[in-house]
Amino acid sequence: MRTPCLILICCISCLCGVAQTGKLFQVKKIVISDAAQKKHPGDFQRSTPYFFEDESYTVRKTCSGEFGGSIIFKNKKTGIEYSCSATCPVVVNKVDGKYIVTNALSHLIGFSEVLQIDHPDSMQVFKPFQPGKSKKKKGIIIRYVGDDEVRATLGSKQLLDTTRILILSSFIFNNQCYHIVTDFEKTYISTIENKKLIHLQLLCDESLFTDDAEVIQTKDNHNILFFGKGEASGYIDIMGNNILLTTYQ
Repeated sequence: MRTPCLILICCISCLCGVAQTGKLFQVKKIVISDAAQKKHPGDFQRSTPYFFEDESYTVRKTCSGEFGGSIIFKNKKTGIEYSCSATCPVVVNKVDGKYIVTNALSHLIGFSEVLQIDHPDSMQVFKPFQPGKSKKKKGIIIRYVGDDEVRATLGSKQLLDTTRILILSSFIFNNQCYHIVTDFEKTYISTIENKKLIHLQLLCDESLFTDDAEVIQTKDNHNILFFGKGEASGYIDIMGNNILLTTYQ
């Protein structure tokens, strides 16, 4: 009589959590139905109050949707800010002293871009919006969405520029940058080769989608991304090559 009970316990465990093994990334999937157990962005302690920070720079971002976006690096020693166009920043990672900026925009058919910045000080010095004569009328300053976004690309190198794909998150493992991407049907773990995304591993049979992707980089080196639109909602927790996919019912 003990054997049927053991089988039943194993089956219940499989329903609560499923792990992929034998692949580059170890993916565990769990489903939470208890509202009290659901996590929110405020439950995680960020590594910095800035969008990104290291020993040399603090980084902030701006986004005006389809009208543009910017990534702005502030030199800690000089206080000078340097910037380039980035629509719209999701996360900044650092590999071999180079800054990898992941951008994504879900508007219309979806857009993703990955930039490499070797030396932030080589970018254009950031200057706050200053309206020209054509944008002043009877002493009133006329501003349009995107007017204050940076248009320059000086000092940045484009590693990827693609449509119909959204990069939800990017992270570093073994000194290489990987990306969580969706084609609006399924979700994959991918890398970039010759300016193209190469899918390495299926993460989910569903599209884990969000209109406003931003990665939370925590003090204990986790990368957290919340998603939620349509039927699927929850968050992805990445630590090394371990990926925890939590969905809410």
